[in-house]
Amino acid sequence: MHELQDGLLQVSRVRLMGQMAAALAHELNQPLTATSNYARAALRLLGTPHPDLKRIGEAMERVVEQTLRSGDIIRRLRTFVARGETTRRPESMPKLIEEAIALALVGAKERGVKVLINLDPELPAVAVDRVQIQQVLLNLIRNAMDAMEDASVRQLTIAASAETRHVMVTVRDTGTGVIPEIEAKLFQPFVTTKSDGMGIGLSVCRTIIEGHNGRLWMESNPGGGSVFHFTLPMVDPDQGTPSKASVRRG
Repeated sequence: MHELQDGLLQVSRVRLMGQMAAALAHELNQPLTATSNYARAALRLLGTPHPDLKRIGEAMERVVEQTLRSGDIIRRLRTFVARGETTRRPESMPKLIEEAIALALVGAKERGVKVLINLDPELPAVAVDRVQIQQVLLNLIRNAMDAMEDASVRQLTIAASAETRHVMVTVRDTGTGVIPEIEAKLFQPFVTTKSDGMGIGLSVCRTIIEGHNGRLWMESNPGGGSVFHFTLPMVDPDQGTPSKASVRRG
């Protein structure tokens, strides 16, 4: 029995290491890709007859930002998995969303995606781990763009509004949608609709949102495509803590 228990513990540890490695690979892909793109842009500018030093400097600033972001992701995800805790502080939701959108929409114009953004500037603050919530937004937005790759109409809508005692963020696309067989298990680890996907992104996103006392779910877009919603409790203005009210169910 002791040998069997030891064997099962070893299998569990190996499986956890594999899941952690897959999650890290997925989460780091976006900032590392951005780092590479900005560095290549700087090299191209350096190779011109009259290099624009200002643009080169701006590109290198982005390289530094994305490199630091990669380090933040590793540190925060490791802490999140190890202790189940996050570093939360009151954040401006419009600013947090706008920062994530700026990175997530890189290449949207070239891919023919029309973007509509509807953010209430008076949204109340939420107590969150900024990097983790921005990772959720990055995943949802990039997934939406990928889903519209072969669509005739490519419209991405990002909205945020205040509900009763929470903030709700919505990412809507006009892509191919999700087939019913996949929809029922979409948020399970290693389930994906992409031929080259690992199926870890949405699972990590749901874990992060639920760890913030919120909820993440998907609905079909009546006009074709998918709609992802997630909620985050508002900060209680009297106590400076997130509201404990139950969130809206999709």
